[in-house]
Amino acid sequence: MLEVASSEKLEAMEAALRRAARRHEASVLAVTHIGQLLRQKEPAPSADDAIVFTVCHPELYAALLAEDIRWSAFLPCRVAVCLHDGRVSLEAVSPIEFCRTLNRPDLVQLAGPLETVLLRIMEDAAQPLAAAAQAAPAARRGGLGATEEQMNVRASIPQRIDCRGTKVEEIAGTGQHDSQGG
Repeated sequence: MLEVASSEKLEAMEAALRRAARRHEASVLAVTHIGQLLRQKEPAPSADDAIVFTVCHPELYAALLAEDIRWSAFLPCRVAVCLHDGRVSLEAVSPIEFCRTLNRPDLVQLAGPLETVLLRIMEDAAQPLAAAAQAAPAARRGGLGATEEQMNVRASIPQRIDCRGTKVEEIAGTGQHDSQGG
């Protein structure tokens, strides 16, 4: 098991992990907030919490999948950011451990670089303020506006469109379009 401690708050870890993944040529495919799922089921909230990130590094995955397609059961890698007893830690299962599970010690040489990158991503994310300072000059060169990785649409409400293609918001309250257009 790979584990890295962080002094940052749980809420700051999503942006930090996305930045760290991007610096190591990886991307975050999905984010699952375990604490929100538990609060839906349990009446009394727990002090412990976790957010799970699905991290993808296609270049390193391709070689492993070409050697043994069973790696698809383990990829993409997951990084759990856990809040336990007031402390935040980043945890992931070691890709080298996957080789043992698959009984393929010959793939340790291919899994080693993946483990190294995963650990570096976790270490970078654990120190988001220092990493953000290093990334700031590059961000200034990139131009204006937010990038796709900087956007968070987790709580946004999608447009509602009826079977005729009319947006429900456009006919709210009147039963017909509020604006005749131009």
